[in-house]
Amino acid sequence: MSNYPLVSIVVLNWNGLEDTKECLESLAKLDYPNYEVIVVDNGSTDGSKDFLSNAKHIILVDLPDNTGFTGGHIAGLQK
Repeated sequence: MSNYPLVSIVVLNWNGLEDTKECLESLAKLDYPNYEVIVVDNGSTDGSKDFLSNAKHIILVDLPDNTGFTGGHIAGLQK
């Protein structure tokens, strides 16, 4: 995989479980061989945290509160 640099994809979620599921299904179809998916949950209360904590092939950043778009992306980039 040395010919393929690691690409990190940061996905933000805040009470958008169905949209996030659809996004993850789309990302799973990528044919690029060296990527990681970082999902930042911004304090969801809609069951997203339960789903994401059991999801495979993602790195979950579980924030206790909604830090907004910028705060969520910063947390994802730090991961």
